[in-house]
Amino acid sequence: MGREDMKPSEIELKAYAKINLSLYVLSRRADGYHDIKSFMQSINIFDILKIRTKLINSCDYNCFFAETNIYLSSTNKNIPLTADNLAVKGAISVIEAISSRYNLTELMEERGAECISIEIDKNLPVAAGIAGGSGNAAVVMLGVNHLLGSPLSMRELMEAGAKVGADVPFSIMMNAFLNADELKGLPQLEEASCAAIVSGIGEVVEAVMPRPYFVILFNPGIAVSTKEVYEAIDRKLEGAELAQREADVNRFYNELELYTLTHYREVQNLVSRIREHLHADEVLMSGSGPTVAAYYTEETRFEADCEALESARWVEPTWRYWKTKSGGLNLWS
Repeated sequence: MGREDMKPSEIELKAYAKINLSLYVLSRRADGYHDIKSFMQSINIFDILKIRTKLINSCDYNCFFAETNIYLSSTNKNIPLTADNLAVKGAISVIEAISSRYNLTELMEERGAECISIEIDKNLPVAAGIAGGSGNAAVVMLGVNHLLGSPLSMRELMEAGAKVGADVPFSIMMNAFLNADELKGLPQLEEASCAAIVSGIGEVVEAVMPRPYFVILFNPGIAVSTKEVYEAIDRKLEGAELAQREADVNRFYNELELYTLTHYREVQNLVSRIREHLHADEVLMSGSGPTVAAYYTEETRFEADCEALESARWVEPTWRYWKTKSGGLNLWS
């Protein structure tokens, strides 16, 4: 077999997190979901996933779908190694979407694929408002599609991803952009971006130019229930009242921040200390929290605050923080 006939059976992709520079809740729909408008973009922290189409020796979870075995493994036992894991749901979603257009058995035989195996090297915090689980689902969908010869375009993957979670369509576009070298051959890859205006329930994704920032990202080490936060929004404001407001996506704003800061003392304490001790241009919670981002336009102030953090007594031992950047890897030297 010549080199040109060899078909890859493994791909390693980085599953990047996202942040919300703005997040408005416009209305509650009859189906229980919420229409939003948000400026989302990438942040340079990530999990690493390996997706294979060959049998593996061991796994933490296995299921059978569409005549295909799906295997999941991870050394991090703090994530669900079950059918509830979004990586598994992403695998099922992409297999289902491919099966609706092609003969999956024939396609897998043609590609020499025996199964779908997913290995997660989990570095991102869980239930943190930065789409860590959605990013895992996104790169699994991108990886499986690639290993099967890219039968689906990026937009078709995004459509299938909307059934997995509200953040998955944007995560697919963003991670396609940031893993472009590994995903050559993906139809519509040229339309990908690391920033977008996201609306509807998350399925409407319009690529835009990113807004570059230096960022210190903080996580207080607790989980926040997105469902709980949205239920509070429903109790506080009627959908009609929300829908009448203007949504200025270029403004730093998070509709969900007030509830989380009020009901989670750890997050309130975190935000207060960041504002007291650091010199950021903006401080804003991402998604439903509890992750909080301190945004900088000047590298000098950013570096000075990062250096001060190394010996800061106001930082709690349970907090994690990352010195990072947002707005696309290609924007930075």
